[in-house]
Amino acid sequence: MPVKQTRKTKRGPDPVDINAGAILRALRSWRGMSQEDLGKTVGITFQQIQKYERGTNRIAASTLYHISRALDVSVIEFFAGLEGVLPDTKHLWLTKDEIKLLKTYRGIREPDAQKHVMKLVETVASYRLDGDD
Repeated sequence: MPVKQTRKTKRGPDPVDINAGAILRALRSWRGMSQEDLGKTVGITFQQIQKYERGTNRIAASTLYHISRALDVSVIEFFAGLEGVLPDTKHLWLTKDEIKLLKTYRGIREPDAQKHVMKLVETVASYRLDGDD
């Protein structure tokens, strides 16, 4: 019985590794962690984190588990956006500006000030430009 080949035999990073690395970078940045901080937390070098983020090195299952714990996310997050894996979550990823806005908002310590900022954002978002339908 022939074995079904699921991966092409080619040189270079696998798209799955590249995807997981890009998500690792986004999650680490969103948490405000440096590569060095994350590496120390999980017991590897920052250079290894760099290689994971570029997709040039594969992340072992145990390392992925420890990274997910350090970033307080589910392991499945690293596979978001891949065909057949959480296909409806693409809308959950934030742009750099959205992350910056969220971090800034979370930095506001006064609940009343947060409410005012939220109201301002909602008001601005509700405006329609001339010609928009």
